[in-house]
Amino acid sequence: MKCCADLVFESSRSGEIYESLKPELDDDLHRSSVTLQAEDGIIRLEIRGEDTVSLRAALNTWIRLVKIAFEMVSL
Repeated sequence: MKCCADLVFESSRSGEIYESLKPELDDDLHRSSVTLQAEDGIIRLEIRGEDTVSLRAALNTWIRLVKIAFEMVSL
């Protein structure tokens, strides 16, 4: 079963957050894929998984990365 999650994060510094997350897109995810977009004040993260287990794992990873990026731009 294919699964998908679409997350939207708001920030006035979305460009900086996007640039800090962009290198992570090069990492090889075995059973999932990630799309990252920055628009006016938002970051959109789309995660697709082959199954719920791979989706959960990718979500855990990417939510942690986004949290760290938000913390770093607020220093």
